Amino acid sequence: MKSMKLVKKVQQGFTLIELMIVVAIIGILAAVALPAYNDYTTRAQVSEAVELLGGLKGPLAAYGYENNAWPTLVAKDPTATQIVATLTGKYSTVDAAVTGAFPTGSIAATMSAGQAKTLLVGLKTADGGQTWDCTKANGVTTVDIKWLPQACK
Repeated sequence: MKSMKLVKKVQQGFTLIELMIVVAIIGILAAVALPAYNDYTTRAQVSEAVELLGGLKGPLAAYGYENNAWPTLVAKDPTATQIVATLTGKYSTVDAAVTGAFPTGSIAATMSAGQAKTLLVGLKTADGGQTWDCTKANGVTTVDIKWLPQACK
């Protein structure tokens, strides 16, 4: 009898179907993750505008109560009817004037980058700056509600 040799073939690497499954899974994850990432970055950009406006609430209210009028905002060297403010961020620019007659007024920041480019984020008050509304219902904000910070929803 002749001896039979059994040769065991060792598999090396991945099969084509296994590689195709991995590529399909990565494609599905990318299709879900990219839109969520874009919304996340836009929400962060819009938050910058809300922060710029938030820093103006106190000075605007104080000036308004002292002078019974709203001031104009400037970046440096203010006159008697102006206050110094940070008007420009990386993704937004604050309007230099408060619209309305004291005690009612609103101020807006225009988005300059991202998906919200050219849209407005605004603060509105009806009581001289004691309370401020940054929701989309305030009539100033035009940014989509999904991009607004939680405090403005």
